[in-house]
Amino acid sequence: MAREAVPPWRRVAADLRRRIESGEWPPGAPLPTLDTLASDYQVSKSTARKAVASLQEAGFVTSYRGWGSFVKDAGSG
Repeated sequence: MAREAVPPWRRVAADLRRRIESGEWPPGAPLPTLDTLASDYQVSKSTARKAVASLQEAGFVTSYRGWGSFVKDAGSG
C-alpha cells in the first residue's frame, strides 16, 4: 500500500503559498475561511488550520481571532 509522500497540510500550504506569491491574493486580502479551505481541498478543518498556521509561521499570513487570516505585505515581516 503506497502512502502519499507529502502530508495533506503541506500540500494545501504549498498551494496557498503559490496563490499568494502569484498575486491571486494580494497583501491585505483575506484567505478563505477554514471551512471553505477544507471543502475546496477536500481535507479536514484541522488540516486546513495547520496549513494556514504554517503560512503564518513562515510570515505569509497573519491571523486575528474572530476575524480570519489575511495576506501579509511582503515588507511587513
